[in-house]
Amino acid sequence: MAINEEPWDFNEEKESKAWKAACGEEIESITRNKTWDMVDLPYGSKTIGLKWVFKLKRNSDGSINKHKARLVAKGYVQRHGVDVDEVFAPVARIETVRFIIALAASNGWEIHHLDVKQRFFMEN
Repeated sequence: MAINEEPWDFNEEKESKAWKAACGEEIESITRNKTWDMVDLPYGSKTIGLKWVFKLKRNSDGSINKHKARLVAKGYVQRHGVDVDEVFAPVARIETVRFIIALAASNGWEIHHLDVKQRFFMEN
């Protein structure tokens, strides 16, 4: 792995302190937000694997701002109606983003960028 490149898997990054810290931060976030519950695997079901995804966040001058690591489920092995009944991914469509930018431009509004690290709704 060349310097300043994003690793493809955990084995490439395991010696880097910056990537280890990013992984630790992700695990801490998962634990703090109670993202997962440990349950017994239902009969006939298969476990879903996990994969680390690494991304370098850069400043406008190209320098590294932050190392980000995400632990994602390999959901493509799921079967609809067997492993999952419903899928929901809260993402903004590019058309919506363009509309908001056009609306702001036509009204002279200021636009601010917000990088949301994680989004969880906590029940009270």
